[in-house]
Amino acid sequence: IDIFIVNLAASDFIFLITLPFWVDMEVSDESWRAGSFLCKASSYVISVNMYCSILLLTCMSADRYLAIMHPSIARRIRTRAYSRALCICVWLVSCCLGMPTLLSRELRKQYGKTYCTDKAVTEVKLIMSLMLLILAFFFPLLSILTFYCSITKRLCVHYQKAGKRDKKLRKSIKIVFIVVAAFVVSWVPYNLFKLTAILLRLLKQPDCFTGT
Repeated sequence: IDIFIVNLAASDFIFLITLPFWVDMEVSDESWRAGSFLCKASSYVISVNMYCSILLLTCMSADRYLAIMHPSIARRIRTRAYSRALCICVWLVSCCLGMPTLLSRELRKQYGKTYCTDKAVTEVKLIMSLMLLILAFFFPLLSILTFYCSITKRLCVHYQKAGKRDKKLRKSIKIVFIVVAAFVVSWVPYNLFKLTAILLRLLKQPDCFTGT
């Protein structure tokens, strides 16, 4: 599980590198001053970070689930080589999932200011965005919650029968719980807002969402 945490930390560090550009935009009254390349690249990095985080957390949750619910299977597949290969796949998939964001961002001049925003959105693009959001964010999130509900139920039964607690196991699960909670607090509100905006646009209702 340490391999997943290291990759998660690397993803978050890369995300942090882009923050100064967004801070500069805020202090510049929403005007983007970093150029077209960084507009696209920064938006792309944020998108990749989100997908990478949710997929890594899903892997971590599945890893804990196998270790507790199916230990015999876990002993065969929970190896460092397997974890590294899985992390590489997560990065590749995340980079691919972030491509729509990279291709949709542009600089737009309006009222004497330069904005880093989305290109004109069509109904087809909105439907694709909705499908991507559900399949690549909400479905993995539901999987994580399902894994942990099963784990919690099994541990409660185990503790009641054994009358003791495995400190190492508790610590490992606690770390993952904290990471998942931090992710939920950080990303779920944003994606719920994004989901609402997409649905409003599909229903031809005005909204003020532009995304980052």
